[in-house]
Amino acid sequence: MNTALAILADTYTPLLAILCGFVLKPLFTLKRLFSFIVAFSYVILFAFIEIYFGWWLAMDANFSSHTAIVMVMIFALLQTQLNIGILALASVFAYGYLMTVLDYHSWFDILTTMLVCLPCWLFFAYLNKNK
Repeated sequence: MNTALAILADTYTPLLAILCGFVLKPLFTLKRLFSFIVAFSYVILFAFIEIYFGWWLAMDANFSSHTAIVMVMIFALLQTQLNIGILALASVFAYGYLMTVLDYHSWFDILTTMLVCLPCWLFFAYLNKNK
């Protein structure tokens, strides 16, 4: 059973990326591509900074890089296709539950990682406001 759950957890991010691609493809502009590059760069840079400083480790926790990557896609969906974005956000909590069942992360790991990703949402919101 854990093997099936692990496979499900491993396929979540690629499936969300495919959904994101289909939903956002007709809306894609150079500006939106740039926003994705900046948002993904932000979360990857933050992950490296976290490794260096070890803030989560100091709290006996882990930064969830998978959650960070997923949140970039969720924030883009929320800013462009609200209904799909809300469903995708709900799926993140199901994914979070799955990660806790598999002992990959705790809710603290997941929720604090989501908080760190909030600037990505603000960036997408700023781009949509100025289009």
